[in-house]
Amino acid sequence: MLPGIKERAYEILSIKDPEDRATRLVNMFLIVLLLINVAAFFLQTFEDIAIQHILAFRYLEMFSVAVFTVEYLLRVWVADLDPMYTGPVTGRLRYMFTDVLAIVDLVAIFPYYLQVYLPGRLPFDLLAIRVLRLFRLARLVKLARYSDSLDTIVRVITKQREFLLITFTIQMILLLVSSAIMFYLEHEAQPEKFPNIFSALAWGLSAMTSGIGYPDVYPITPLGKAAGAILAFIEIVAMALPIGVITAGIEQEMNVVHEKEEREKRDAMRHRYIKAGRHAGPRRSR
Repeated sequence: MLPGIKERAYEILSIKDPEDRATRLVNMFLIVLLLINVAAFFLQTFEDIAIQHILAFRYLEMFSVAVFTVEYLLRVWVADLDPMYTGPVTGRLRYMFTDVLAIVDLVAIFPYYLQVYLPGRLPFDLLAIRVLRLFRLARLVKLARYSDSLDTIVRVITKQREFLLITFTIQMILLLVSSAIMFYLEHEAQPEKFPNIFSALAWGLSAMTSGIGYPDVYPITPLGKAAGAILAFIEIVAMALPIGVITAGIEQEMNVVHEKEEREKRDAMRHRYIKAGRHAGPRRSR
């Protein structure tokens, strides 16, 4: 009986059959609960609403953490049924520490237990504990489990992580180099705007993301202006590198999915023809 329950739980949590009623009900319930949690997170930033409905938010948090904890434990329990995580112990450990969504599941609930148990037992700053509540937004990422599109993006990021790491490394090197150049070109001309290389680093990060830098921090020397324009252009190009990697990965993933669907269709048609031939054979002999 237990193996049957385990296999059924694996089918539901892995969404093996999207048309299955139990699968749709369970996953729809989890999606609605996730959206309610995210809405509650933002509503609690309104002080009057947070105070007026403090008990409702507290009970919602307790109920949600209980549900997500059970879900996480069930996913760990059935993980060894996945061919990628075979092995009752090693397979589950690989799932817990290598699967992106499994890590997200843990991050979504673990801060709650820290917040409940640590403040009264360890001399941690309460502000630091409250900051952990930001990780509740990780529950929004859990929606990737219930959306084919989001699931595709997660798979692409996982497969392309090495190339993404290379692009982020290139961006970091460009940021450091451009910040150092701007510091040495502008420090003497405006020491109050570029007092140290960290101020130049902030300018470089803003230039990389917006192309213009801070509105009140900009180069004024001829060399600084020329270097700033060139470096800002190069940094913008570097920012586009991860987008190209992810786009190429999505295209490859979609091709794989399309080929898999076509192969399944051909297999289904072949099985139908074989089955029809078997039924036609005895009739001819008669």
